[in-house]
Amino acid sequence: MNLRHVAAAAVVAAALGACGGGSSGAPSSKAEWTDRNGDAIATLNTDLDTARTTLSSLQRPDILGSCNQLRDSLGEARKALPVPDPTVDAALTTALDAVAVGTEDCIQGARGPDIPQLERSFRELREAHTLMDVANRSIASWT
Repeated sequence: MNLRHVAAAAVVAAALGACGGGSSGAPSSKAEWTDRNGDAIATLNTDLDTARTTLSSLQRPDILGSCNQLRDSLGEARKALPVPDPTVDAALTTALDAVAVGTEDCIQGARGPDIPQLERSFRELREAHTLMDVANRSIASWT
């Protein structure tokens, strides 16, 4: 799945989420959502930066470790979905889906070792970082 497919899926998911539903324990305000999920998003941002830096090191065991940590952080960050604000939800969903694609390629490439897959993961995680920046700005501007 490429990032365009990920983005399209996120838009569809956001549109469906805006149609109603939601769980009874879901946060309903920015403050409540941030209290529940802010640390997970911050950890994901840190682990994404670490994984990108580690990929540049070309040290396979370090790459595998940082990408496994990123996968764990991603699992925690996904618990932040859905976000009560549809714009933030779409941006964060798109970003998390992009992180997932890059993380999987990173893990598989490091296990291989598969240098072309590691190179692809580097590009994917760079794009995921950009999308997380968009999501973080959306969260910051959410009123």
